[in-house]
Amino acid sequence: MKGKQKSFVKGALVLIVFGFVSKIIGAIYRIPLTSIITAEGMGLYQLVFPVYSLMLTVSSGGLPASISKLVSENLAKRRYRQADKILKISFVILILFSVFCAALVAALSGTFAKLQGNENAKICFLGIAPAIVFVGFIAGFRGYFQGLENMLPSAISGFIEQFVKLFAGLYLAQKFLTKGVAYSVFGAMLGITLSELIAFIFLFLMFLLQRKKHKFNYYIKEKVSGNKETFKKVLSTSLFITLGGLVMPLGMMIDSVIIVNVLKSSGYVASEATVLFGLQSGTVGSIINMPVVFSLSLSTAVLPRVSTKNVNQDHEGMKKDVSKAILLAIIISLPASFGCLGLAEPIIKLLYRRSLSAQQIAVAVKLLEVASISIFYLALVQVTAGVLQGIGLIFVPLISLSIGMVSKILLDIILVRIFSVGILGAEVASGVCYLVALLINLSVLKHKKVLRFDYKIILLMCFSILAYCGKYVFKLILKTNINYFLSFFTSVFIVVLIYFMLVFLLYRKELLKRKT
Repeated sequence: MKGKQKSFVKGALVLIVFGFVSKIIGAIYRIPLTSIITAEGMGLYQLVFPVYSLMLTVSSGGLPASISKLVSENLAKRRYRQADKILKISFVILILFSVFCAALVAALSGTFAKLQGNENAKICFLGIAPAIVFVGFIAGFRGYFQGLENMLPSAISGFIEQFVKLFAGLYLAQKFLTKGVAYSVFGAMLGITLSELIAFIFLFLMFLLQRKKHKFNYYIKEKVSGNKETFKKVLSTSLFITLGGLVMPLGMMIDSVIIVNVLKSSGYVASEATVLFGLQSGTVGSIINMPVVFSLSLSTAVLPRVSTKNVNQDHEGMKKDVSKAILLAIIISLPASFGCLGLAEPIIKLLYRRSLSAQQIAVAVKLLEVASISIFYLALVQVTAGVLQGIGLIFVPLISLSIGMVSKILLDIILVRIFSVGILGAEVASGVCYLVALLINLSVLKHKKVLRFDYKIILLMCFSILAYCGKYVFKLILKTNINYFLSFFTSVFIVVLIYFMLVFLLYRKELLKRKT
């Protein structure tokens, strides 16, 4: 039991480390990419992604979590053949949906581009459509490995995606640049497709190796469900998870239609509106998503663990894991929110001073300041959603995010239309969306008595404000004529070191107790 307990944190740590490195590569990728395709090209790039994310969710969004949940539950019951059958049935579903969605994106590329207010995006959709098929297979393999509580293949495949995209995407974007900005973005999309293909090949090879090493105990007699019954079980489990996962991509797609068109109606021309949307969803969005990788990793790791303990009726152990996952999410995401709020300007300048104009940098700084609170809300939404799915309440994340997304869309229409608010309104709306979803998730967990309140969290929140103080530490160090880059990382290092020392002192008894 103790070894198993360690595996939850170990699995989350593996995903966090590789995920963080992948996000850094992704952020690095966007800097030269913005220089190649310009801010307008980045706007086109971001117009494509909401549709792409939506189709990924439709084709395979709920299946990794569904496979992970069902495989872990069946292994807990020693139903090894059934776990094997779940994987096979899941792949049949993935093939059908992935091919259909890829064909749909290719066929309706012109229609999507028109709806979004920029017909130049049409060619970009064609570059990324094949990636949907490869991502479908990747999703299936990741769900299988996560169900075995082996997070390493998923983590490495994510790193491979970013690494290949970095080189292939930039090379192809530069190669097609002579044909215009839209074709340059098309090249970047082809780079993404190639990265997904390589990641799929890697996971397939890992799967073959795993099958040789991990032989299910077929000698144990067990009743295996028929194909039809297993198909229904996989589909019904993944349906609510898919619909829950569908809310955010659908909201992003609606955003891509609403924001650009509302900005145009407020007096901006199409290219200006596209640039602003690109700054909000691409430039700032990529920064916001970096710390969120921690919570996503926790959510992925905690789901099979909670599912197993729920099946085994280990309610006390389940509460401990839930509390641990939420606590870790708070420890990381809250100072990240305060840090982005205080250091918004140096972060944007360090990343984009060579690829954005002074005016665009000023807009991006304001966007990041407003968006910073979303890091904390979104992180807890992801972790609580993973917990709710693990205990069988798979419909709750769907309802909470749907309510949150409706509020976001309404606020987008109201706030973005106000010229003095403009694109900042989109970030305010996002923050409200995640806050609403979080409050619903927490209320359900409290009602189910899964959630424990630790008074130390209040002190933890106070410690997190130190991250905002990094702003003043940075200014003091900068006055000593030290390099801008070095000043930034020195100030971050000092603040992070003090913060984690305080966290250690706060939880030292628990940490020492675990060691003994």
